[in-house]
Amino acid sequence: MLHYRNLMPLLGGLLIVVSGCSRGKPVQAIVTLDGKAVDGATVLLTKEGAPPISGQTGPDGIVVLDSASKDGIPPGDYKVVVTKKKASSSGSTDPKSPDVMKMMKKGSAPAKSELPVKYDNPKSTPLTLKIPPDSVPAKIELTK
Repeated sequence: MLHYRNLMPLLGGLLIVVSGCSRGKPVQAIVTLDGKAVDGATVLLTKEGAPPISGQTGPDGIVVLDSASKDGIPPGDYKVVVTKKKASSSGSTDPKSPDVMKMMKKGSAPAKSELPVKYDNPKSTPLTLKIPPDSVPAKIELTK
């Protein structure tokens, strides 16, 4: 027969495990450049000590960001990097595409940024996003 005194250590351990499993939620954001939605941009969230989180915007500028394990984004302050490269003549920005590989062999850049360069590097970006965000969708507003 189990006595309640024998259950207390077990229940205490269970409470510690459950309380330590706080997970974040996916975050929806809208990316705009001078007030207009940005289609096809890659959004990257970086935080020291955490793996980067990325997603791509749709025609409406909306991106859904989630961790690689789909557990949601842990709370905290993140740097936001936003890039969008002009497509090659074949329409591809994939570095493994034959068209882009030819341009790289010739020494030319495969694609130039369509967005201001200050947003394409974690060290230079002025953008930050607090998770959980204050608004849904979160706003990532770029300016020229």
